[in-house]
Amino acid sequence: MDRRLRFASAAVSTAFALWLPFRLSHLRTQTIKVIPRHRGHIKLRIAILLALAQSIALFWDVFSTSPLDADRLFSGIPSVLACIGLCPLLFLEHTRSLRPSDPAIVYLLVTFSLESLSLGSRTFNDGVSVGVGLRAASCMIKFLMVVIESRGKADILRERRSPEESAGILARSFFWWINPILAKGNRNILTGECLPAMDKKLSSSLRRQQALQAWAKRSKPEGKMTLPKVLVRSMLPHFLAPVIPRLFLIIFRYAQPVLISTAIRSITNASSQRSRADYSVIFMAVVIYVGLAISKAWYQHRLNRLKIMIRGAVVGLINNKSLSHHCSGYDDGRAVTLMSTDADNVGQAASMFHETWAQVVEVLLGMTMLAREVGWVFPVPLIIIFFCSRMSRYLAKNLQSKQKDWTVATQKRIAMTISMLGSMKSLKMLGITPYTESLVHNSRIRELSKAMKVRWMMVAYNASANALGIFSPIITFVLYVIVSSWNGSALDPETAFTTTALLGLVTHPANMIMTIIPQAVGSLAAFQRIQDYLLQPPRNDQRLELRHGEASRTDTPQAIRVQNATIQPTLSAPSILKEISFVVNPGSIVTCAGPVGSGKTLLAKALLGEIPTVSGTISVASKRIACCEQVPWLPSGTIKEAVCGFGREDPAWYKEVIGLCCLDEDLLALPKGDHTLIGSRGLNLSGGQRQRVALARAVYARYPLVLLDDCFSALDGETESRIVDNLLGLEGLFRKTGTTVFLISNSRVHFQLADWLIILGNGGIKYQGIWANLRQDAKQVLKLDINRYSQNGTAEKEPEVDKTLQSQTLKLAEATDDLSRATGDISLYGYYLRAVGARNFFILLACTFSYSFFVTFPQYWLQRWTEAPVSQTWFYVGGYLISSLLAWASTNGSMWSTHILIAPSSGLELHRRLLSTIIGAPLLYFSTTDTGVILNRFSQDMQLVDRQLPPSILAISNQIFKLLVQTVLLFSAQKLMTLTLPLCVVTIYFVQKIYLRTSRQLRFLDLESQSEVYSSFLESVEGVTTIRAFGWEKQAEQANIRSLDKSQKPAYVLFCLQQWLGIVLDLMVAAIATGLIALALLLRGTTTAGQIGMALNIVLVANTTLLGLVTSWTNMEISLGAMQVLGIPLSRLKSLEASAPKEDKPCEDHIPVDPWPSSGTLQFQDVTVAYNQEAVALKNVTLEISAGQQVAICGRTGSGKSTMLLTLLRLVDIRSGAIKVDGVDLSLVPRSLIRQRCFITVGQDALVLSQASLRFNLDPFSALSDETIVVALQKTNLWRHFGAENDSASTAGDILDTPIASLPQMSTGQSQLFAAARAILQLQSLRQHAKNEPNEPYYDNRTAPLMLRNMPILLLDEATSSLDPESEAFIRALIREEFTNKGHTVIAITHRLSGLTSEESVLDPEREMVVLLSKGKVEKVGRVKEVLAMGANS
Repeated sequence: MDRRLRFASAAVSTAFALWLPFRLSHLRTQTIKVIPRHRGHIKLRIAILLALAQSIALFWDVFSTSPLDADRLFSGIPSVLACIGLCPLLFLEHTRSLRPSDPAIVYLLVTFSLESLSLGSRTFNDGVSVGVGLRAASCMIKFLMVVIESRGKADILRERRSPEESAGILARSFFWWINPILAKGNRNILTGECLPAMDKKLSSSLRRQQALQAWAKRSKPEGKMTLPKVLVRSMLPHFLAPVIPRLFLIIFRYAQPVLISTAIRSITNASSQRSRADYSVIFMAVVIYVGLAISKAWYQHRLNRLKIMIRGAVVGLINNKSLSHHCSGYDDGRAVTLMSTDADNVGQAASMFHETWAQVVEVLLGMTMLAREVGWVFPVPLIIIFFCSRMSRYLAKNLQSKQKDWTVATQKRIAMTISMLGSMKSLKMLGITPYTESLVHNSRIRELSKAMKVRWMMVAYNASANALGIFSPIITFVLYVIVSSWNGSALDPETAFTTTALLGLVTHPANMIMTIIPQAVGSLAAFQRIQDYLLQPPRNDQRLELRHGEASRTDTPQAIRVQNATIQPTLSAPSILKEISFVVNPGSIVTCAGPVGSGKTLLAKALLGEIPTVSGTISVASKRIACCEQVPWLPSGTIKEAVCGFGREDPAWYKEVIGLCCLDEDLLALPKGDHTLIGSRGLNLSGGQRQRVALARAVYARYPLVLLDDCFSALDGETESRIVDNLLGLEGLFRKTGTTVFLISNSRVHFQLADWLIILGNGGIKYQGIWANLRQDAKQVLKLDINRYSQNGTAEKEPEVDKTLQSQTLKLAEATDDLSRATGDISLYGYYLRAVGARNFFILLACTFSYSFFVTFPQYWLQRWTEAPVSQTWFYVGGYLISSLLAWASTNGSMWSTHILIAPSSGLELHRRLLSTIIGAPLLYFSTTDTGVILNRFSQDMQLVDRQLPPSILAISNQIFKLLVQTVLLFSAQKLMTLTLPLCVVTIYFVQKIYLRTSRQLRFLDLESQSEVYSSFLESVEGVTTIRAFGWEKQAEQANIRSLDKSQKPAYVLFCLQQWLGIVLDLMVAAIATGLIALALLLRGTTTAGQIGMALNIVLVANTTLLGLVTSWTNMEISLGAMQVLGIPLSRLKSLEASAPKEDKPCEDHIPVDPWPSSGTLQFQDVTVAYNQEAVALKNVTLEISAGQQVAICGRTGSGKSTMLLTLLRLVDIRSGAIKVDGVDLSLVPRSLIRQRCFITVGQDALVLSQASLRFNLDPFSALSDETIVVALQKTNLWRHFGAENDSASTAGDILDTPIASLPQMSTGQSQLFAAARAILQLQSLRQHAKNEPNEPYYDNRTAPLMLRNMPILLLDEATSSLDPESEAFIRALIREEFTNKGHTVIAITHRLSGLTSEESVLDPEREMVVLLSKGKVEKVGRVKEVLAMGANS
């Protein structure tokens, strides 16, 4: 043996010495990587010492014996040469490599192991000698060399690298490099900044770049496998990296039956003397179990890296496509589903591929080994596999469509949720949140009903798949026993337990192959959906770029030239603008106007390249246009970030722009100034502030061409006048800089400043020319100059709510509560189990306990069988069969209870609680919480609830019971091993404690950072028009890459931590297995052959059970804790329902007597409203509005107008005073009743739920007939817009039941007409209830009772700000007819008093009143003419 070990060491040394010159040559070309103080001289000295020790030991071994030992000489020379070569190698590797020398460490370890075994054998034979001492010294130096060389180099590198990149092969193999993160996670609360950098090969930027290159070179026409091939091509070396560790894993797995057979033979050997064979078996066990642990960890690690890379590539492809996608065809729900559910499914594809080929190899290898044990009976598992595969074929045929239906239903629910979250303020103002909650809840029910079909198929599949593993052993043994009885032999322990091990190794991969089939179907469906999205036609920018100095037929330069352009919104829609032509000269200001629906915004989109022309051409001087859209896009962040956009920061220019856009006063009023967070979609800012921030962004860009689409509609007259003078006036910025401005506006006050006017109408240009040639009508453009009525023109600043302070306070509270991230919360389990239901949970426990017992008990039964006489064979056959049947029935019960009982009930209940909590949250929450964070709760967390929580409950129940049974049987085989039980328990306890504390935090960070990815993605797509106009596509991509990298980091570290846990537990099980074998061999007679066979078969699955237990426990805790509501983990959702502040208060239970309001009298009695101690919005407001009075509330932006409206609707609570309607204090009435019955609101931002039907958007109460709804749409001239060519009942019903997203898109002006139609229908709905129930109040099961004959107050919040004068007059007449003339009190918030003195005014001259607000106080109350007269005098 000593001779074989020496020659093996010589072979390794020879191979290493031959490789050395190539490596040294490569290292000489590399640059120095370490800092000057760390040159590696210590390593060089130890390497020289090792070479000397090897030389001296060789000299002694060769020349100390006579005759000369030639074998030792020739086997020792390669070792000496290799050690000499180590000296320059270690020096150069230290200075010129990022990590320690992997080949050197491997060489030293292998030769150290071989020489240690040789040394032991030599000592055993010859005793201690000088030669032995020299060899021992050489081994010790090698071990020291391994320790020193294995140290990571992260601290001494010139360039910062990740700990993994700079770690040695041992630290990477055993995941030691992650220990500092474990220590930090146990001592502190982890944050994203605590985590180390990732390997540059995992960079999202690199993965995106290579995926885009591969996608551009894809073969055409595209097929179903195009996207998978593209991804493989973009990361081929990394895709093939798992192959080698997987092959080693197969080798070590199938060495286990050989080990079992060898151990049983050694135990049954009659000789009782210790022999080298016993030590060989022990050494064999160490190599197999340690090799199994390392190869499995390395294989999983390679798959995890591949998963991270695939996600980076797929999200990169989707994000890149979204920035070139046609903006009108965008679907929020679809894109989010692609980035979450589908991207996760695609990420599993690599694992499924490698598992498939590996498991096919395992089945073939296992069947070959099985044939050697049981002869011709070996095909039995194949026959069972064939029958079970029929179910897999059925699944493959039918599952894809069912899985697609489930995904589509999820997509629709998410889209509905996005629509709801984006309109939360309007929903609360209208009082229809209960109906919207019901709408989303019903979509969740439909989603779960689609999921149920998939789950039933999975239950049926698992029944067939589990039959393979459970019935294969008993059928094989029965047939083998029959054949053996014919031959006169019996079932012996070696055959029985080796066969059992092989059957387990064969049936497991066969099971996995069939398990992969439904997963592969789902993965391929995800690939197809992503590929379909990527293949959609991109935006077709047909604009031509005018070259410098280019002109048409004259020598005049041009900035914009439109020639005979015909424009239509979609290919199927009719043309709105036909053959229009005009020219815009550089440096000129052009104003475009026209009635609602005339095509103003359509023309703007065509100028931006968002909509192609059907015919004709559009030419621009530059495709980079600074635009300010009608509904401004503002990404979440600070005001300063929004103004600067992706441009370079210039403090002096920024300060000037803030002043030009009149934002300086607003910023001074905010405690955080321009560092104030604007919230998701600018929710923390008023409408006017949002428009001014967007305008400031356009000005800050300093582009030569600016497009402004009705960007002054939300401004008061004085602010608008100042901004117009600053920018468009004769001395304005745009005039001075020669900037070309294309302004869309219906406010004719701007016409006189324009160099050219374009009036659209009747499908073309009705007029173009100068202002002097166009008739003026001053009455329609009069605005109120608010500041002139202030008692002093001081610069006293309006107090504003400090949303940033509130957000930071909330985050501080969250950080305090998030200590539970590290420690967990036991009450979570009770909270979740209440959602599951006690009955369902106990059914699951009963089934899992039965399964765990009956699936493990046959090992003990088989041991007794092999020790029993032949006459009892059929008794044991019957017992084995009954146990197998009970195990199969129990596992089917477990799957049924998990997927059919627990998953739907818990998923529905937790979603209901989440939805109810979000709906019931105060409006302030939505201004301080990013939409992406809330959306992540409804997408990612619901996916955890649906797909991970129930299986985690099942797995942890199975594994706890399995581990108990396995532990009892394992230690019953060797009684002495029970002494190690306390040590094992303590080890597992501390390992899981350390692991859980850190992994829980990492999973939280993973989920939170994914919210950022969603937010970044949603914002970039919502603002894709603005981003493309400014030419910021690359910058938007970089922002997405940064957020994606931030989310990948905790996910990757968590993957590595899981492999750390796996290898620790595998090594512990390896120690137990090796201990069992060592005790059985060294203490003969303490363990029988049957017992050791049973124990080693249990060890085959014990490490999997142990790892699964800890992993499942962690997944369950993470999944429970991940359900964050209102930014609060599930542990706090439980207490949130009882203690956290909600909109509805317990005292708000007064239902006014019928009828209410009967007249509409409104009283403000010394009302003060404050958002916090410093920010008082309304101060001691006292006001009385008589029944039927018509009131206009005016004031500068930030004067308190919107706060007054929000206070009336109880969206903001009052600090002191009272508001009464018909003598009823509103603070005592349920808020939903106030919003539904007391007020009818038409807001500035018209509510349109794009994923809901047209009917729901107009009549959420479902109280009106189709004819009534159609009449309201006809009154507002919208019925034909929705494609109604005839008025048949069937056509009307179909259109009303169609989602808004599937109907022609409405302009901003049409959306305001739509809101007016809804207000009319709400009034008719109240009347309809009174008509149907003349004596009794109408009760709706979702809201408070709606009483009869009430006279609701109409609230108008800039309801006509985006309308042209004619449409505005039309709406005023409509409101006058439906509300004013019928005695309803009307309160209108407006900047524009246009038409208030006209015949079509909303306000009745006999009952009208104007309330002027300033700094939160009532400055002036009077009639319209009096206020206008004061303005004229001023």
